[in-house]
Amino acid sequence: MKTCISEEMNKLESSQLNVSQCCKVTLDNLKEKPWKAIIKKIAHNWRTRSKLSQLNDAQLKDIGLTAADVDHEVRKPVWK
Repeated sequence: MKTCISEEMNKLESSQLNVSQCCKVTLDNLKEKPWKAIIKKIAHNWRTRSKLSQLNDAQLKDIGLTAADVDHEVRKPVWK
């Protein structure tokens, strides 16, 4: 009986430790990812809008856009 209780206590302590470690890793990821995601989004928007602004009218027609569409997109802030 005493061994059974001891084993259960060890399992409980071990699971609490795993949950604690998991929570710490998750919190660390949450702290890092928003900034990384924002920077990645800004870089992506800058690159794609830059390339989009270099397309000629025939290329824009091929992808179903007009010069006005491109102008509207290029004028947006890079974080949006």
